[in-house]
Amino acid sequence: MSKYPFMLIMCLFIAQSAFAQSYSKYFRLENQDTVNFTFTVRKPDIKAIDCYPQQITQISKNGDNYEISLTTINPYLDGSKLAKMKEAKYDKSREYDREIARFLQSTPLIDAENEHVRQIADTLFKDDTQTFVIIEKALKFVYTYLSPSDSIAKQIDAGICRTVDVNTVIQTRKGTCSEYTNLFTALMRYMNIPTRFAVGYFYIPEYKAESTHAWPECYIEGAGWCSVDPTFPSYISPHFGMVRMRYGIDYEDCDIRTLNYDIEPIEFTKK
Repeated sequence: MSKYPFMLIMCLFIAQSAFAQSYSKYFRLENQDTVNFTFTVRKPDIKAIDCYPQQITQISKNGDNYEISLTTINPYLDGSKLAKMKEAKYDKSREYDREIARFLQSTPLIDAENEHVRQIADTLFKDDTQTFVIIEKALKFVYTYLSPSDSIAKQIDAGICRTVDVNTVIQTRKGTCSEYTNLFTALMRYMNIPTRFAVGYFYIPEYKAESTHAWPECYIEGAGWCSVDPTFPSYISPHFGMVRMRYGIDYEDCDIRTLNYDIEPIEFTKK
């Protein structure tokens, strides 16, 4: 198991053009309906782990640790949900219940009212009438606007920093998966699309990819919560290799003491 959780994800960013060319091959597993995982963790957040598209099938306590069996489905093969995602009408003035509306909040890390966020959003989204069109535009923008930062990844691995605020991200145009998620989330919240910050574990042994990872999840009226990922050249969140461990308003709200202790599993297998 890697001792440098963000570094493996950074490897996926290197030579982006080459990665984009091999994307369909890399994600050849994306058409699987379901994937089963078994893992051992120290401090599970059951609410975050056991919600769509994930479902806990078995959980047991072994000493101070928890052994969890999990099934995750491919939401992009869920025809009914996908149709609702793509047909949802955008409404800037839409009101949400309290539990969903809290994911519209600005925080020091994700400031949706930042001047630069407003400028980007007002330029990028014009007269769009469908929520998912706005989401797709934001995903494409963040993926192309930012570049991977090896220095930030090393600082996170060393515990020097946890993540970088959205204003700094916009100024430097660099980051790890957390910073990509921060910028995308700020844009969505400015547009009145509730978006939460998800953190979990990325595991595709076929390609020797194993790492902690962060990604956004958007709430779409009629479809519910939908996982997307601005760090890849497609909105498709790789359900077949990713397990959500925590979610929150931002990184700090995920209540992560250290990635190694709270997110990285002691053992992890995929069936």
